[in-house]
Amino acid sequence: MAIQFYDKGELSSGFYGWRVAALIRGKRYQKYFSLRRPSDAVPETLWHRYQKTRAEYYEARWAMRAAAIKYLDFIRTEHPRVKPFRGVGFQGITLGIGTIGGNQTEQCYFQVNAPGNPMRIAITENQTLSIAWDRAVDLWGEAFGIRQKDIEAKRQTPPTPEQFKRLRKHMNEEERASLGVGVLHHVYAEQRAELERQKSRNRLNKERPVDRDDLLDVHARLEREISEFMEKSGARA
Repeated sequence: MAIQFYDKGELSSGFYGWRVAALIRGKRYQKYFSLRRPSDAVPETLWHRYQKTRAEYYEARWAMRAAAIKYLDFIRTEHPRVKPFRGVGFQGITLGIGTIGGNQTEQCYFQVNAPGNPMRIAITENQTLSIAWDRAVDLWGEAFGIRQKDIEAKRQTPPTPEQFKRLRKHMNEEERASLGVGVLHHVYAEQRAELERQKSRNRLNKERPVDRDDLLDVHARLEREISEFMEKSGARA
């Protein structure tokens, strides 16, 4: 974004006044605001103030537009230089597999790429993929000044375990890593737990299917118990 003033006689074209220019998503925008009055009837000071105000308005308008587009690109697109299989669909967080701090055990993690202070959030036995993602998104929002509604939207779309699986495969095949399949163990913990719950539900349903009559009996019994309780409460009162 730039606003520049050219004095009379400064340019060979004869133009004098303000030039406002902006580059938004690779497209250049520019406007000129000449101090050459449309008529001698227009006071020079009035025209000067009018054109200066217009130039400042366009500078502010394009600056706001550029900022809005930059923000939307940040939360909707991956950084053009993000490494393969590490993107999560927006900028500021990436996937990773490696060691964290003094821990020599390789782990899957989310990295919040805060300027000058990148933070790695490990997926562990006590911090599942969902919990780690929640924490990473909160730190991302704080580090980059993200709107709360956008933080909540990202919270609802965590990366899948399969993304870490593809990253491990890529790192082993293309980056000469030597990551064992065990590095994915904690990433799949929630998926394994859900499968176990589903198996238990299916097993219980097979052992004793719940039919409509059973549900009606339970409902009727509860209604009787509530009615009796209310009657006893009224008698004591």
